[in-house]
Order: sequence, then C-alpha cells, then structure tokens
Amino acid sequence: MAENASGQDLGYFFIQWIESSGAPEFKLEYTIYRTQKGFRAMGKVSQDLDIFRMPVELKIETEGNPEQKTVDVVGTSSEFTVDTFGKPKTLALDPSNRVLRFSDPIRVAVAIRKGEQFEEVSDFTEALKEYQKALEVNHSSSLSHYRIAEVFFLQNNYQAAANEFREALNGDLEPKWTEVWAHVNLGKIFDMTGQRERAVNEYTLAMRTKDNTQHAQEEAAKYLKTPYERKRTGD
Repeated sequence: MAENASGQDLGYFFIQWIESSGAPEFKLEYTIYRTQKGFRAMGKVSQDLDIFRMPVELKIETEGNPEQKTVDVVGTSSEFTVDTFGKPKTLALDPSNRVLRFSDPIRVAVAIRKGEQFEEVSDFTEALKEYQKALEVNHSSSLSHYRIAEVFFLQNNYQAAANEFREALNGDLEPKWTEVWAHVNLGKIFDMTGQRERAVNEYTLAMRTKDNTQHAQEEAAKYLKTPYERKRTGD
C-alpha cells in the first residue's frame, strides 16, 4: 500500500525500520557562500550507520521566507547544495522530528524512563544512577532533578531532596508540572521540619502556577489549611 501511494520501491525502508535495529545520530556541517543570484549553502550530513538510507527534510531559515529541501541521506556521509535568494541564517535537519534518531533529548528521556522503572521496584541506587546519566547530558533538566529529589524524599533524606527540588525549579521546567509539584513537595519538607511559614509560602507559590496536573492545586490547598504530617510506620 505504501509503495502504491508513493510510486516508489520502499523495500529498503521496511528493512531498515521494521526488520533492523539501531537509529542514526545526525551531524550537520555547512558553509554559506554568496553567488551572483543570491546565496548558496554547501554541506554534508554525517551519521554512523553504513547501510542507512532516508530522505530527510532540511529547513533553511533566511532573511526572507524559510525554504525547504529534501536531502537523501545515504551511508555515513551525504553532501548537499542549496541555493537561496535571501541570506541563510540557520539550517536545521529534520526540524519536525519525523525521523527516529539519537539526540540529547532522546538520551535524557531514555535515562529518565529507565530510572523510573528502577524506582517503581524500589531499586533507588540504580534509579539514581540513571537520573544522573540524564543530568550528564542536560544539567538543566527539571525532570531529572525532580526524580532525584523524589528518591531522596522516599529515603527520608530531606535536605538532599529540598536541594534537588530547588534545582528542578531553576531548570528548564520541562515538563511544566515539575514547577507546581516541586513547590508542593518543598512545602511538605518545611512542614515536616517545623517551618510552617516557609511551607505556606511554597504552597502559595504552587497555587499561583494554576497548574492542576495530578490534582496539584487541591493538594496545595489542602496543606495550606492543615500542615503536612509525615506518615509514620510501626516498628
């Protein structure tokens, strides 16, 4: 059906994406030249899979309207030339993220998911290792800091947890809910350590975000009225 719709032989595509494993990591290099009719961008796309073949979209941002071109990426190095009227400012390969590939955001997401899986079975040591891997790629990852704080909170290491919740608030705030829940959890830590005024401030900041992911607003409102108390377990 795909071949009928495209009018192309797509055997290579299905071998690559259905029957094989691995994904490319693109590197884009280019140089801009002035020509008699405008400008020319000459460059190459590199990746590490020798048998890889894929048409990939290239977006050229210029001083005028952006331009699109398709680069046939074949093998480990593929050259291209693009002529434009306006001066190119930036070139972006696969700007809509249609091609599965390795990138820093993907590495962060994979490490965090692995950490979450370890956390789900209470293997906190391995969970922390994975979250640290994510931070090595993107130190400003709010989700990585939040997950680390979560582990410390579960281990009753409240100072370390508070530090990491603060780091989450100072990070990229992706996803957005990390902001409201970092404030809520900081409020809980301050309540447990007898600092009610600071706890109220954190719950208030949580309310101001107006983010109600996983009923965060109800949680903040609840502890604004009544201080959070740590659940105590028997011997």
